[in-house]
Amino acid sequence: MTQDAQCLICKRQEEESNPDIVLETKSFVVRHSRETNILGYLVIEAKRHILDLTEASDEEAVGYGWLLKQVMSLIRKLTGAERIYTFSLGEAVPHFHVHVIPRTDSLPRYFRGRGIMSYPLEPGLKEEQMQEVCKSLRYIVKTSAIEP
Repeated sequence: MTQDAQCLICKRQEEESNPDIVLETKSFVVRHSRETNILGYLVIEAKRHILDLTEASDEEAVGYGWLLKQVMSLIRKLTGAERIYTFSLGEAVPHFHVHVIPRTDSLPRYFRGRGIMSYPLEPGLKEEQMQEVCKSLRYIVKTSAIEP
């Protein structure tokens, strides 16, 4: 895969193992976010260093659409979310990645919709919570019709 030595996502993907990864395909990695304490907040990251889908191959673009649907289904199974927010900015880390965030009843109203952008980044999930949710997500992947 094409990598950028300075890129945070490329560096993370070069690590031997990442316990936050819940699903991996030929072109993408899906990991649980450590950026907040929202259970089920997943990030889809391109394996190849691209800025956005305009730089993706046709195969990657089609694979992304399929994967996004699977990831949203995973989140709904795990959290029972009423809504699932998705967005990609690529400003702080210019490597194609998409935030996929469950919106459950427990999310305060002022963080709903566009308010999600002001959700606090700290505290993150406790390590035990992170391990448990990733384990649960991997189990759902294994026992569902999701084939990476």
